[in-house]
This record gives sequence, C-alpha cells and structure tokens, in this order.
Amino acid sequence: MTYSIIIPHKNSAELLHRLMKSIPKREDLEIIVVDDFSQENEKEKLQHLQKFYNFKLHLNSIGKGAGASRNIGLEMASGTYVLFADSDDYFTPALAHELDRIPAYDKDLICYKVNSVDSQSYQTSHRHHFFNELITNFQQRGKMDVRYKYSVPWGKVYRRRFIEQHRIRFAEVIAGNDMWFSCLCGILCSSFTVKEEILYTVTVREGSIVNTVNPAYFKSRFDETIRVNDLLRSYHLSRYQYSVLYFVSNAHKFGLKAYVAKQLLAHRSNILIGLEKIFKYKQVLVDRENRRVK
Repeated sequence: MTYSIIIPHKNSAELLHRLMKSIPKREDLEIIVVDDFSQENEKEKLQHLQKFYNFKLHLNSIGKGAGASRNIGLEMASGTYVLFADSDDYFTPALAHELDRIPAYDKDLICYKVNSVDSQSYQTSHRHHFFNELITNFQQRGKMDVRYKYSVPWGKVYRRRFIEQHRIRFAEVIAGNDMWFSCLCGILCSSFTVKEEILYTVTVREGSIVNTVNPAYFKSRFDETIRVNDLLRSYHLSRYQYSVLYFVSNAHKFGLKAYVAKQLLAHRSNILIGLEKIFKYKQVLVDRENRRVK
C-alpha cells in the first residue's frame, strides 16, 4: 500500500461524505476512519457510507478525542506515506495528480499550501493565511519556521517509516493535540520540502473543536503550547517558540490567571515572543480561536 489517509470522526457523517467524495479512488490508497464514540444514528450513517466508499472503520468504545483517534489510525495504517484529514474538511482535485509524484520526492515530510472556506457558504475564509505564509517565507527567505510552526497534521504528507522509527504520536488531550506531533515531525525529519500545490481545503464552522473556547479547552491549548516550547528549547530551537501572549491576555476570562502565571514562571517562558503582533490583536484572536469571519 502506498498511501494511508487517516480521518478522526465524531458526529459528522454528512460532512465525512463530502470528504470521501474528494478522495481519489486508487488501489494503492487506503482510507481509515476512526469514529470517536459518535451517536448511534451517526454510526449507522457511517456503516451506510461503507456501501459506497471503501474504508476501514474503527469504532471507539468511549470518547477518546481526536489525538487518540489519530494514534489508533497510525497503528492501523499500512501505507508507505500517511496523510491526515479532518472529517469536516476535503481534498482538492490536485491531490489525484500529486499522488503520482510523491514517491519521487523521497521525503520524510512534505508541506503544502492549503485553502480555507466557510463550511456552509464556501466563501473564502482566513485559516489558510498563516500556513501559506510559512511556506512562502521558506521559499523566498529560507525561514525554517514552517518545520516547527505548521502546527496541524493536514496539508502534509509523511513517510510512515519515519514516524514509526521515532514513535511520534499525537497528544491525547482535548485541545491542541496536534501541536506536539507536528513540531516533533519537523524537528526529527531528515528530509523535508514544501510545495506550491494546494491539496487540501480546511473549513470553518460553528461548533467544531478548533473554535471551541472554554476553560478546559483554553487550558489544554495553553499546556500544549508550553510543552512544545519546552521541546523546542531542548533541541536548541528557542527562536521558533510559540507566543504565549494570547494566553496571558485572556487567562482572566477563564479564571486561569494564577495558573497561567505559575506555569510561565515554572517553565521560564519568554512572554515577549510575538509582541510585534500586539498591533493586530483582533486578527490574532480570529486566528487563535478560528472564528468564522462574517
């Protein structure tokens, strides 16, 4: 098997149908859907989808989260290369042609540009700007931030042997589960490249995990940011640390001001990183909380 596409799913079978339609039908490609304890009627929809699309389905007996579901998918995967997709997103037609070229690149990690749209209106959204800018800055200025700050698993192709060699896995937390995986892949990959092709469209919709903002999700994202910054420092990559200013500025809203301050001191975090963004703080809020732009 050449390719494995891993998809965590929870209560979004109709959107998963849209994603399935966008995946090329090839004998060298397997699709793995890990359902994270969806409602019974959603599970029935998944089983109905199997009549039209060839995919492996794993049903979690309890809710484990997207990180754990992706880890299960990695254990099931047999492809030489791995791609990740969220069930409410979809691939572009360019994927079909790029799959014929990927083996020739012979890379552990390939990062692509992406699109973003509103899931209902399909109007262009904002979520692609940051990731595409990382790629452009690497191409034009040689900036290596793309290796460490392209903090999502989609929009990339990974050599599975490389992931298994280092046993890289997702954090099994309620929010920010992909930061550790993405950063560690960037650190440890021995061969890497970026591509202009847009293979993936990420959507923005109300109620999705990425735009859920409550105390538990806020704390989880903060903890993962601190953990990844510690990781970067341990590899002498301090200049690529993530900014914690968003958490400093918003901790009081969730009753976590004392907790955030204590963790910042304990981990010797540099709160000045990202200070240059203070003048476009409203846009930072949109990006951080993945808000729909109305």
